[in-house]
Amino acid sequence: MGLNFDDMPLRKLGKYFWLAWFTASMGQFVDAYDTLIIGAALLYLDPLWKLTASQTGLLASSAFIGVAVGAPLFGAFADRIGRRLLYIWDLIFLVVFGFLSAFAANFVQLYILRLLIGIGVGGDYALSPTMVAEYAPAKRRGFALASMNSFWGIGSVVGFLSAFAFAVAYGGNPNLAWRVMLGSEAIWGLIIIILRMGILESPRWAAIQEKIGQKIKETHEDVVKKMTGGSEASLDPGKPGRPSLKALFEGNMWKTTLFIWVWWPVADIAFYGSNLYTPYITKGLGLTTPQLAFLASALYWVIALFGYYTAAVTYDKWGRRFMVIVGALVMGIDMVAGLVMYELGLFGTNLAFPLIMILFTIYYYFMNFGPGPYTVALAELWPTRVRATGHGLASMFSRIGAAASTYVLPVLVKQIGYSGAFALLGGAILFVALWSYLLMPETKQLTPTQIEDKLTGTK
Repeated sequence: MGLNFDDMPLRKLGKYFWLAWFTASMGQFVDAYDTLIIGAALLYLDPLWKLTASQTGLLASSAFIGVAVGAPLFGAFADRIGRRLLYIWDLIFLVVFGFLSAFAANFVQLYILRLLIGIGVGGDYALSPTMVAEYAPAKRRGFALASMNSFWGIGSVVGFLSAFAFAVAYGGNPNLAWRVMLGSEAIWGLIIIILRMGILESPRWAAIQEKIGQKIKETHEDVVKKMTGGSEASLDPGKPGRPSLKALFEGNMWKTTLFIWVWWPVADIAFYGSNLYTPYITKGLGLTTPQLAFLASALYWVIALFGYYTAAVTYDKWGRRFMVIVGALVMGIDMVAGLVMYELGLFGTNLAFPLIMILFTIYYYFMNFGPGPYTVALAELWPTRVRATGHGLASMFSRIGAAASTYVLPVLVKQIGYSGAFALLGGAILFVALWSYLLMPETKQLTPTQIEDKLTGTK
């Protein structure tokens, strides 16, 4: 068999590959939409329910706690029974509990519903990047994963614009506005479930099962043929074996596992501390109405989307290490600049709007340029037999940082002002730059077997 799937350019793959890529990418979309829409809803819930700073933080972080449960749970099962079915079922949580959240009567009810939504989103954290990492040819896996992550930006823009539209339409009835905002995410979940019903099993996971003698519905040859438009091609599925946690620590792999378990939670302090509270921070810095805060947030996210596409084009050329380190450094410097501006009182002048736009556009562009896409691309690090488990556990650790930042940030703002927010975000992302410089491996264009050999020190 002369054709090697891992060397194929993406332009030669059939429509089915792009459908599979799109349905996986929409998992990033709903994650962003969910994150941003609760941030928008909190602007209404805060005065309506007279939330304390602690309650605001708990509502904002509740879904992240759910992710910490759902990601390792779905990931472990996916390595044993396959990716495809769980890849559909995880979104049922979003549809059912997203719909019910629109009818929450009090803080406790909404907190529990947000927690349950998080379990489903956590399942998608483990499965969507795993599917793309295993569907994509090794030579262009960086493009597939980085461009997939751009759907987080698209979901953010749609989330902010939806919040703006709901704020305009229901601004006179704030109690209805937040309910429509939270209930709307159920619609997106339902759409994605319908699309995913036509997706086959991961070809690399299927190949591993064949090698260890397991019977499966679709062979890896079936899936590869569908991706190539009918052509037969070989691919590297990775080293065969049954899933075991030991694979995450074999040889020198423990160094990569440790690197990710520290890197991702600290990075998420910078990511989610800003993402979820963008309208909150923007409004506090000088844009005085929710509508203006939502619109400004959407505008600089539209500009910042280009960071994702820069990453998509260059991830397989410049490599992951370079882009993560440069992106994190610029983000850190940007937050230091924001702290200086805040202390000088510039956000209380007529320059507030352009300064806020410039500050956060730079921040989000470079987030999307390097460290942001790596939260998806790191799925390539784990051996196929434990990829969903590895990514699920990494996602669990990441939610510690996400939950901590979303809980702590509003408390910091209320106690010491926005200087605390700038210091928290800037300090976290500068640590990410240093940690990446010290321990981050480079895995561009390597096949699963080559990655495992490199990271375990086998070769």
